[in-house]
Amino acid sequence: MSPTPETPDSQAPERPLAEINADIRGLFARAEGRLSDAERVRHAALLEEWAAAIKASVVPAA
Repeated sequence: MSPTPETPDSQAPERPLAEINADIRGLFARAEGRLSDAERVRHAALLEEWAAAIKASVVPAA
């Protein structure tokens, strides 16, 4: 039995990769490269969002 394919909605990123990347760059620019504890938490969340968007953008091979 083949696995059940995921629905397109579950794979669609919430935001475009470029937007997430801009947020990450902006975070470091505002912090001048030194993140506070709160900024580290935000950075970790952005990285998770970015990774999920990358994973969603991968097209499986046929």
